[in-house]
Amino acid sequence: MYTHSLRFMVLMLLAFSLLVACGGSDDTGSPDGDTPDGDTPDGDTPDGDTPDGDEPDGDEPDGDEPEPPVTTTLSVRLTPTLDENGGECVDAEDEDYCQNPATAYPLMEAFHNAGMGEMEELEGESVTLNEGLGVLRGEPGERRSLFSWAHLSDVHITDEESPNRLGSFDTPAIPSALRPMDMYSELILDATVHTMNRLHAAAAIDLAVFSGDSTDNAQFNELSNFMGVLNGGTVDPDSGLDDDPIEGPGNDPQDSFTAEGLDFPWIIAMGNHDELILGNSPVSENNKASGISDATNGGTRDGATFEVINGTIPADENREPLYHDEFMQAVVDNGEHGFDQDNVDNDQGYYTYDASELVRFIVLDTAYRPEGFEGQSFTYVDPVIDIVQHDSFLVPELDRALSDKKFVVVVGHHPSWKLQDDGFPDRFITTAELTDTLSSYPNVLIHCIGHSHENTLDAHVADGGTGGYFEIQASSLLDWPQQFRLYEIVDNGNGTLSVFTIVTDHQGTPDSLSYEGRRLSLIDVQAGWGEGGPGVSIARNVEMIFPVPDGFADVLESATADETVRALSVWAEATP
Repeated sequence: MYTHSLRFMVLMLLAFSLLVACGGSDDTGSPDGDTPDGDTPDGDTPDGDTPDGDEPDGDEPDGDEPEPPVTTTLSVRLTPTLDENGGECVDAEDEDYCQNPATAYPLMEAFHNAGMGEMEELEGESVTLNEGLGVLRGEPGERRSLFSWAHLSDVHITDEESPNRLGSFDTPAIPSALRPMDMYSELILDATVHTMNRLHAAAAIDLAVFSGDSTDNAQFNELSNFMGVLNGGTVDPDSGLDDDPIEGPGNDPQDSFTAEGLDFPWIIAMGNHDELILGNSPVSENNKASGISDATNGGTRDGATFEVINGTIPADENREPLYHDEFMQAVVDNGEHGFDQDNVDNDQGYYTYDASELVRFIVLDTAYRPEGFEGQSFTYVDPVIDIVQHDSFLVPELDRALSDKKFVVVVGHHPSWKLQDDGFPDRFITTAELTDTLSSYPNVLIHCIGHSHENTLDAHVADGGTGGYFEIQASSLLDWPQQFRLYEIVDNGNGTLSVFTIVTDHQGTPDSLSYEGRRLSLIDVQAGWGEGGPGVSIARNVEMIFPVPDGFADVLESATADETVRALSVWAEATP
């Protein structure tokens, strides 16, 4: 998904130099470590054209019609009718449907004519039993549900009109410089919230966990819209001028809409796009100024036509990029979502969160470089965990959780296998140090991650060959396939625990704007320009088996529990 070779880093520096020479910010980053190569929008970019009027309606359900059932991929699997990995364009690169969908938008006729973006509903995907930690499930006794949560990642709420964007440089090698579905991000999140609320009504979900990259460009208005969708009420995706590409309400992604709001608590981790300009370059006074200016040199969208433009644009002070502590302060001001004032005052993005009598979340910040460590690693895109975070926070908190007899879910944006080792052991820990630390605690169950925009699952076995934990990635909510995960911890009543993870699609209906956003994300990968993927089947719907740690039997016996195992009943069926 992400390429960070020395060649790419050199090209990145050249691209930044080009922007500075053109009058751009001297430290505006390129997205996700991929480097602009000079591509500019071609003749297929619309010249002031607006969509042809057949845009789908908004996502508000018609009060006179019953809603369709909400499903997980256990019951219905939404599947492309064509190859989802750009296979259609391998031997047809010159065809119109192999052009860049991001710069072609909204003129999508060639893609539609080629059958791209089309999906069908197939039979659901069953649960895979994973006993990879050396523990057999055996014959369960009385099974009880102990805790459930939703895991969402890489939402990428995007201000597509931001002057700090690099839309003119989008290429297949730099898939996140511009997306055809950028302007649909708020509506996609709202459809997901609606889906989670209906699942929650059928069988309570205890918590929603966002594992980073909730915003795309670390901007105030992006974070405000992210929290606005979760809070409920009026959300306006538009910035700059009050644009209305298709006249009338609720018929284009610039229109204000009423968000439903999430019906249960949520917490958040920091991702590189929440801390860095386009996920790459540290926020500075220079790019704060460029973010609220009226000049773009890297290519952004015209809010009235969605054409990629350079030059003068309507300014908006709400586009200001946020420093690390400013981002956390905005979350703290919004409510109790993990961060507290100590995080802000100490400029530290890691914390613990007790979600129940049994479960504690330990949230890491794998993107931030603390003072004194700026620039000490090869790339800002890939993660680091500094020694202070590991030695003075993670290890003591793991010790405390074991003493308190809490099951631990670790949350961080980046996969452990991407941790950068700069050769100085007094600065950052290595991949092996992190996985060895986590696997040495018998109460650590899951490490929830994101970043690579694909559903993945890896077992980290403890020394001795029995026990350990699973590291599980959720795909992006903006890039294809726009899915999130449900989790459930179950006491099997026989000395083992099961943790289920179930992949779920947001339930935007085919006539909705959120569904159009999903179609565009599929077109993006089918045309060979986008990123993201569902991952292999054994990494999607899975039941993982753990031993009950020594000393935890009494805690389990006395814990509040639910006889309804969601993954074996409610989540496996269509719910009203």
